[in-house]
Amino acid sequence: MMTHRKVRRSQLISPWGVGQMINFRSDESLMVCGLDAWEREYKLGGEIKEFKINEERLQKRLGVKHFRLPPDYRVEGAQDGKNKRLMIPSIRFPLWHFCPRCGDMEKLSIYSEKTKCKGREFKRKKSEDNSIPCRNMNERSRRHLIPIRFIAVCEHGHIEDFPFMEWVHRGNNYSANCRLTLETEKSSGLSGILIKCTCGKQRTMKDSFNHKALSPYKKCSGNRPWLGEVDNHENICSADLRVVQKGASNVYFPHVISSIYVPQWESTAPKNYTDVLEEEWDYLMSCKIDGELDKRVFDYIARHHDLNHNVLYELAVKKLENENKNPLSVTEEMSEEQYRQIEYEAILSGLGGENQEFFVTRKDMNDYDSVIRDHFSNINLLHKLRETRAFVGFSRLIPNETKTFRERKEELSLKKINWLPAIIVKGEGFFIEFHKDKLSIWEKNLSVIQRVERLKKNIGESNYFNHLIEVITPRFLLIHTFAHALINQLSFECGYGSSALRERIYCGNDMQGVLIYTASGDSEGSLGGLVRQGNPDQLKNVISSALTSIKWCSSDPVCMESGGQGPNSCNLAACHSCVLLPETSCEWGNRLLDRSLLIGTFEQPEIGYFSGFYTVDSE
Repeated sequence: MMTHRKVRRSQLISPWGVGQMINFRSDESLMVCGLDAWEREYKLGGEIKEFKINEERLQKRLGVKHFRLPPDYRVEGAQDGKNKRLMIPSIRFPLWHFCPRCGDMEKLSIYSEKTKCKGREFKRKKSEDNSIPCRNMNERSRRHLIPIRFIAVCEHGHIEDFPFMEWVHRGNNYSANCRLTLETEKSSGLSGILIKCTCGKQRTMKDSFNHKALSPYKKCSGNRPWLGEVDNHENICSADLRVVQKGASNVYFPHVISSIYVPQWESTAPKNYTDVLEEEWDYLMSCKIDGELDKRVFDYIARHHDLNHNVLYELAVKKLENENKNPLSVTEEMSEEQYRQIEYEAILSGLGGENQEFFVTRKDMNDYDSVIRDHFSNINLLHKLRETRAFVGFSRLIPNETKTFRERKEELSLKKINWLPAIIVKGEGFFIEFHKDKLSIWEKNLSVIQRVERLKKNIGESNYFNHLIEVITPRFLLIHTFAHALINQLSFECGYGSSALRERIYCGNDMQGVLIYTASGDSEGSLGGLVRQGNPDQLKNVISSALTSIKWCSSDPVCMESGGQGPNSCNLAACHSCVLLPETSCEWGNRLLDRSLLIGTFEQPEIGYFSGFYTVDSE
């Protein structure tokens, strides 16, 4: 009987995307297959359109025609019986398993079902538990094999089983009849894990985690198990293998690109019409006659969806004209800053309407207290927003930010694909823009610059995060840390847990804002809502409380005076007691934070951007 293992849809974007191992409670480790296998699963369902997501701006940036929701498992589908019992394809990895009772090691196939110990005869130490060999026990009493936690990866993203045979025999030849067992000695750590062979050779796992421990015995084979490549003899990588544990944090770094939906031509169009046009757009473009839209096709589609064909046709003409005049200026080479500039301008302009999935209202700054106006230039409320999160690729050992989107996509499937997995989440939020003139003066402060340079030095010495140096500016650190302090306080004010709130930083030469929003897809927030916190009667108190809460940290003075803390010293005055957030809330993995830029240090309180906030507030 097939075993069903449950995974949430959103987890297949991050943290368990293509190429990642998922550890289940039943002592099983499965790896999510590539998109070729997903494609076959979609076709089995018979109705791919149900899973399609259209996000025009993001599609152009990533070079795909559409996105798809991960298929969900349902016992009963639609009336026509389509899309029933769809599952996420997976393979077994790692392949080396052992019996927790007798230590018998066996290398399974990637397609093996859960396997019980075969109980082969070995010469082992006698113990009370092992008085009856597994081979003499009936099938029902034998234990299931469990995966061995040691694997080998390379910096190019390849992954394979730990080469136990080569390790035990130290690179020498060994017989095809050799069999291995795993024994646990009294010693702690890796030296207490002993691998024995039936030929008499044995070796502990001591020193196996050294940087080039496997180099004398084996180089990377270029294996990509998620694509079915286990014994790869064509694309030899030859990079040095690094030994890691399968649950280690550096085994898999998912690369997810998110986008806030920005309305263009459809800002005043009925949603049911825009949905149909997005769904049928490729088909409509393929049915052009001499470069013109075919009205007969619109008549057929309109009748099928119970719409007015004239309205549908006019909207299609409007959409086509908009694409020709304004192709969104989005390309695959566009930087993240350039991409977010479009969202930034849309939020400031107050685009969208009540019937759209993007609805922004601009607040009159004269309604806010003077202390708010001194520090911020714009506050907009987002009553509705839609975020698309697309899985683009992954890296191993270190987060690789140098690959292009095209290179990342090629690692997800053997064949060329025109889609990527994604999810859509809808929510609400509010946007705060910092006062540009005040910010420009503040970020030129010599003490501020020196503090930021200290963090840059820490990052530059890190092999993992040195690609972040280019984004480290006083402006970015200020906005990012402010977002963390605000989210922590909002979790007490608006009814959303901090893990349900997210930040979206808009920082550049012409951007200085942050969007605090909820896009968790659940029903939290019944205690007041997030949008309300951006109103004039709420915001000052929220910000004041947020700044007060970080003025003193329970780890001070150690936290404030730290020269670097967190992963690879990527933070200065920031720890779990003051400004760190749940993993789902921060775009930057709780890195690049310093609360002293908000409230100043003990010796220099004046360097804080909000140092005047307290003075005005207390009067």
